[in-house]
Formats: sequence, structure tokens, C-alpha cells
Amino acid sequence: MMKKQIIANGPLTDGDIFYPSGALLIVNGKIAEVATCESMRRKWPDTPVIDVEGRLIVPGMTNFHHHLYSSLAVGLRPRGETTSFLGILENLWWPLDYLLDEESIYFSALYGILRSIQCGITTIFDHHASLGHIRGSLSLIGRAFREAGIRGVLSFEISDRAGKNTIDQQLEENISFWESHQRDPFLHGMLGLHANFTLSEDTLRKVKEAKPRNLHIHIHCGEGEEDLAYCQQLGYRGPIHRLASFNLLSRDSLLIHCIHLTEDDYAILKNISPWVVTNPDSNENNRVGEMNRQRITKFVIGTDGMSPDILASLRNYAITAKDAPEPFERLERTFWGWSRLVKRNTWGFQGVFAHDEPADITVLNYKPVTPIHESNIMGHLIHGAQRSHAYLTMCNGNILWKDGSFSSLNEGLIFNNVRLVAEKLHKRFSSAKREGFPWWK
Repeated sequence: MMKKQIIANGPLTDGDIFYPSGALLIVNGKIAEVATCESMRRKWPDTPVIDVEGRLIVPGMTNFHHHLYSSLAVGLRPRGETTSFLGILENLWWPLDYLLDEESIYFSALYGILRSIQCGITTIFDHHASLGHIRGSLSLIGRAFREAGIRGVLSFEISDRAGKNTIDQQLEENISFWESHQRDPFLHGMLGLHANFTLSEDTLRKVKEAKPRNLHIHIHCGEGEEDLAYCQQLGYRGPIHRLASFNLLSRDSLLIHCIHLTEDDYAILKNISPWVVTNPDSNENNRVGEMNRQRITKFVIGTDGMSPDILASLRNYAITAKDAPEPFERLERTFWGWSRLVKRNTWGFQGVFAHDEPADITVLNYKPVTPIHESNIMGHLIHGAQRSHAYLTMCNGNILWKDGSFSSLNEGLIFNNVRLVAEKLHKRFSSAKREGFPWWK
């Protein structure tokens, strides 16, 4: 049975096309037609219409680096000092991920995904860690994605911090998930690596030998000064140079942060051209610095677990430029152009408003009252639409969130379960003995 619906009556853009009052015809989960609101209603008078009443219509948004495992961390009291980047990791994030169990992995993911849907996200690149529960963890997260209804690119961040005896399990978790989801329209896999400074030479040799050619890496790279110093102490010319030395880089690698780099690193970036993901909120929170905006021009944006709100991160990036205001052209290339290339390489579609593209659509809960046109859309996204829930989030033609409520999920029941799981997790975190964590032994 053919399923038709129209989304209409708001400014509509995908970064290329623009309609002051546009409409989308969606048929069986795909975009069938894009037109003005008036012509669409005239052509399809009997098709059900979702009237967005002047709200801004954009393609479903993507968070290119998230940590869903951190979703239940709000309110945790760190186990020690957090005045340094390493202190933040050792006293908050590493103990948290080590204490995750099956139910907290699943509900952390589900809660984080639902909050993302509320913000108009239809795809998440998730970088997972649960060093105390490795095997099957990505399948638990995948289950949460399927229940929520959006797309995910999942990886497990391999690290020596839980002991070298766990490396084989971590590798297998990445590779087996990737192998079993290569043709899946909603879930894909990558090879997760934590960061150079928690990966030994032996571990990177294992990764190099085990990694299938078409499995691309997702790694924190040059986030803190520790990462650069560690690589140089080993005789490498920087964190990117070390990865390249093990033949781990490709055009589809995701290198997260890329703050503390050397001239040799920048040369490799230019030559191989992997994707850089900047995370402005996290960079500020951890006080690690920021990506060199002059040297790195091919990049997309993530939240690094700080929030589900990618528009807030885009705004933060835009307004924190130190030397001069960030030009709209550069922001447009990042938000529209580079983003669609990553999607195309991952999924085979670009996330644009064109015939036969999947109907991944976000209607922002923002009604422009000032003039809006092709040349100032970015200004509306940064200064008008930021920091509010979406009005509507659709993935593959399915309405997941509309006008303040989820369409098919029992939000109350899920959130009650999340609270119970979070309470148990917080108790485990506060009562765990310091000597129980491998990196403190």
C-alpha cells in the first residue's frame, strides 16, 4: 500500500535549493517531489498535509561524533581532580565506562538517542566505551537505534587502559559488528580507537593486521597535549603521523579534534584528506584548545557527548572565532557540503531534498520573522533556530517526534526505566573502590 504525505508551508532549504514557502511530497519513505507549497497542494489536493506554519524545514541533521554512553553521567561527582584533561578522563569518564553493564549501556544509548531526536538529529556517529562490558555492547546500542528509529554508525573505542588481555575482544567487537551490518540501511560500523596515548605499539600492530581494508577508523586525535607528547616520545612526528605509519588512515577515517598537531601531521592531512570532526563545546569544557581554522578546512561538527544539540555546537563554533568572524561560506560548506559527502560515502545517499532520497527531515521549531533567503540561512540557523527542540523529526518517512511528543514510543515508561538504571549506575560509581580500576593498579 502506497503511503503518501506532504510536509509544507515553511522556508525550505538543503543548502542548494531554497523555497520561501516550500513543500515535500513523501512516498513510501522517500522524497518524491520538492516544490512550492502552493503548487504542491494544487497538484496533490487529496494527500494528507503536515502544515508546519512557517517553520524552517531542513534535512535531518547528523552528529558526527557522540558518546551515548555518557548520557546518564549528569550529576556524577568525579573520583578525583579534574583540573587537567587526563584528570577528567581518569576520574570521571574512564571509571564511568568501566562500570557500565548491559542495562546501562542500552538505556544510556536509548536516552541519548531520544534526546537527539528531540533536537532534530537523524544520524549519530557513536564512539562507544564500556571496558568492563565489551562483548555484545555494540549490538545493545544497535537495538536502541532500531527501537528509536534513526541511523547510527557505531564503533567501540579500543584502548589499552583496561589491560592488553582485552584488546582481542575489543577488536572483535568492532569487526563483527561492521561485518554484520554492511548492507544495513540504518546501522553501519567503524573501527573505534580511543586515542594514541592509550594505544601501545603492540596494539596498533594488532589493529593494522586485523583491520579489513574497507573498515575505516574513528579516533580522538591530538585532542590534548598528552597525545602529541606520547607520539613524539615514541619517535613519531605527531599523532597523525603515527596513525599513518601503521597504514590506518583513509579518506573516510574520522579524526576527532585535531588540535595538537605538527607540520608533518598537517602535511599528511592534506595528502590523505581524512575527515576531521571538531567539537567546540567539548574543547572548551576540557580546556584543550581549538582546531586550527586556517590549516584545517575540510571538517564536520560533533558534540563529543556534551549534548545532543548539533545546532548549539555549530553556533559555538561560529561565535568563538578568535581572529575574525567565521564567514558564512565556510559554515555552509561544513554544515551542508562536507556533511553530505560523509553521508554519501557512508550510506550511499547525501541527505538532500531530491527525488528518491530517503525522507530524513527536520522541521525546526523556529518561525523566521526577519527576511530569509539563500544568502542568510546560516544566520538564521546560528542566531534564530539554536537551543530549542525540533518541531518535527522524520527518519525514512517515519515521524518520530512532533510538536513536543514522540509518535510511537512510550516516553514516560522509558524515562522511568532510565531513572532506575541511572540511580544504580550512580551508586556503583560513587561506591567503587579506586583499586578496582585497571589504570590505577
